[in-house]
Amino acid sequence: MKKIGEFIFSSMAKKGLIKETVGAQICFYAESWGKYPFRSVSFSRGILKVSVTSSSAAQELQMKEEEIIEYLNKKIGRKIVKGVRIVNNS
Repeated sequence: MKKIGEFIFSSMAKKGLIKETVGAQICFYAESWGKYPFRSVSFSRGILKVSVTSSSAAQELQMKEEEIIEYLNKKIGRKIVKGVRIVNNS
């Protein structure tokens, strides 16, 4: 018996919406990580773009980049996130 998620996934694949959906999921999971103050901006071509409000937050987040990538790939179930781009909006 198939789960409802499998039906939804196949339907979205037929309509070409998989990339957008996975990107939205990654942004959601990134914000749920919640160890440092940042906001997900976008996900494209394996790179998660996040916004921070100070240079110290950017440094801390940069030191935890590998941890974030590992967390997101584990949540998604495959190695799709390759890097994090940090934008400082101070």
